[in-house]
Amino acid sequence: MPATMTLLIPTRIIFGNGAISEIGKEASQLGKKALIVTYPDIRRIGLLDKILAALKASNVEAVPFEDVEPNPRTTTVDKGAGVFRTEKCDLIIGLGGGSAMDCAKGIMATAASAGAAWDVLQRKAQPAAPFAPIIQIPTMAGTGSEINTTAVITHWEAHYKGVLVHPAAQAKTAIIDPQLTLTVPKNQTKAGGVDTFCHIVEAYLTDNTPQPLTDDIRESVMRVVVNNLGKVIAKPDDLDARYQLSWASTVSMSTLHRIGGGAGQLTLHGIEHALSGFYDVTHGAGLAAVLPAWMQFTLNDKPERFSKLAKTVFNSPKDGITATTDWLDSVGMKIRLRDLGCKIEDADEIGRLTMLMSPWVRIHPTPMDEKIVAQIYRDAF
Repeated sequence: MPATMTLLIPTRIIFGNGAISEIGKEASQLGKKALIVTYPDIRRIGLLDKILAALKASNVEAVPFEDVEPNPRTTTVDKGAGVFRTEKCDLIIGLGGGSAMDCAKGIMATAASAGAAWDVLQRKAQPAAPFAPIIQIPTMAGTGSEINTTAVITHWEAHYKGVLVHPAAQAKTAIIDPQLTLTVPKNQTKAGGVDTFCHIVEAYLTDNTPQPLTDDIRESVMRVVVNNLGKVIAKPDDLDARYQLSWASTVSMSTLHRIGGGAGQLTLHGIEHALSGFYDVTHGAGLAAVLPAWMQFTLNDKPERFSKLAKTVFNSPKDGITATTDWLDSVGMKIRLRDLGCKIEDADEIGRLTMLMSPWVRIHPTPMDEKIVAQIYRDAF
């Protein structure tokens, strides 16, 4: 039987087309002055100005912090925390993809500690109450960062992509408006879909104590991604398909599909964190490149899970790996590490970094070590 688990989703979730109209009301209940953590592109598409106007109408002051980059850096988190303190903000709004939402969490934790973001990431500095409440507004479907307590932050000089975990990083409110994803470039839409799929398939394939109900939830989420990502790529304004992908993204990172069954492990994510921390590649693209090799390594441990994946998710007579790679090909994400500018001679270093920053990969059905990760990297090259 699976181990005891706790289901706790304290985030108030507002989901649906047009949900962004609730931002003023929600913010006014949580603070008086908000730091909006986002990218320059959000202003260019007009979304930032719309949110600033809504906040002003609800008597909430706002300070935009528009310096977030992909794979957000500790230095950016430090800068944002400095602005938060200087401006005496009492609320943080993450607006964008996973990088903006993770950066918002990092700013919250750093602003609440006596150290820098790198100290917090290494657990040398501990955040202490009072914690600023967070509102998360995803503008793409993929990361699910609006629903969990973790943030992935990169120390670029050390090539260290670490995971910050803190209960206060859980958003008080998540406003998930599928209409906002209409603004996302095609390459990010594809990468986001792969990220959602991997959040589920990694846990699904490595689960030691699977249960019928949690399997059904996981399979449904994967089918939603498989059936709708191609639709959005072919027709970017397909709002119904985007609606389905947005909800799948949120569910994929909630504990809903883990409670009552085994958890499984996101060991592919552990490898990819080392990869994007070293090369600064797009997270979803890195996952897509390594996924088939990771699956091949896992196959001998869980052949029955791969067969079930092919049948229930892809409705395919093929094996689970082939069915998955065929799908990746169909959405333009059947790629290799060499396509991302990676170098074969860095395999051992990626193995070392993976074990340093993602030690949970040892909990894989066949425990991973540096040599195994390096070989998976070579196989994915």
